[in-house]
Amino acid sequence: MSLNNLYKFASPKRQKGASFFGIVILLVIVGLFLLSALKVAPSYMDNNVIVNTMEGIISNNDFKAMSIAEIRADLQRSLVTNNIRDFEGSNVVLTRQGNDSFVDINYESRVPLFYNISVVVAFENRFDKN
Repeated sequence: MSLNNLYKFASPKRQKGASFFGIVILLVIVGLFLLSALKVAPSYMDNNVIVNTMEGIISNNDFKAMSIAEIRADLQRSLVTNNIRDFEGSNVVLTRQGNDSFVDINYESRVPLFYNISVVVAFENRFDKN
């Protein structure tokens, strides 16, 4: 290949950059990513409130002596105050492993993304009751 043929392939006319369709596809992909992040982020923020509330119950009350019903009631009261309405008290479960007791808060949050596509986010939180 001669030097003249090499310049034909690397001419500025052939190096125009991204095409219109390439830019549109890139914007659609970035838009879908941002849409997903903005719709799922509140679920993570709600879980953070739930964890902080449970840590507050552990530090402020006699957590070891509390029954699971009392823990659920305190948690629900605080979550209503923080405007978290989609949490069910039945997600708070007392689990025993040997001599150890744990309070597990395991639940799923289903977020509609668009049309009939939803994102399911599963949260598993464990707090030591001993």
